[in-house]
Amino acid sequence: MLRPVLLCTLLGVVLASQAQTTHELTNAGTTFSPNVITMQPGDSIHLVLANPHTCTQVDQSTWEANGNTSNGGFNYPSGEHTFSLEVPGTYYYVCTPHAGMGMKGQIVVEDNTGVQEAADLSALKVSPNPARDQVQISGYEPGQTVQVLDLAGRKVMSATPSGDGLIDISALKAGTYNISVTDAQGRWNFITPLVIAQ
Repeated sequence: MLRPVLLCTLLGVVLASQAQTTHELTNAGTTFSPNVITMQPGDSIHLVLANPHTCTQVDQSTWEANGNTSNGGFNYPSGEHTFSLEVPGTYYYVCTPHAGMGMKGQIVVEDNTGVQEAADLSALKVSPNPARDQVQISGYEPGQTVQVLDLAGRKVMSATPSGDGLIDISALKAGTYNISVTDAQGRWNFITPLVIAQ
């Protein structure tokens, strides 16, 4: 049996290994960089925006329509700010003056903190990459949905993989995209770049 002091020391080591992370978010012209951040509850966002950009939270329908009406959530002007999000879910945000140009992004606060879930996440693979007509997703759970997003964060395709994990992407133009896998509740479990070649 472990002594109380040793048990407390081991617990401290485990908690230290789950230390919170600070994610950098900035702009590159009229694009947020990165435009999707996946984080754990309590992680911090270090936001640095040039004038006249903003980071304004909106609801999903406003975000999809490239609108700029705040939903009353976070709303940061240009400059340097640090904030954290505690509640799991997907947070949609835009630059108020440039939302119509597609300057927007998402912050995904995951509701998983377990080591096993992290191991499952690392098992997800997309191949080939670059791809032409189809990609194969492996390591996902049945019922998960694949979304392909353009670099502005707009959904350009959504599909459920076939039994062998194949997704037909032949309708998409050549370029760089982000591919995500979501579970039945719509939570984003995996995001990776995807290049579609000519």
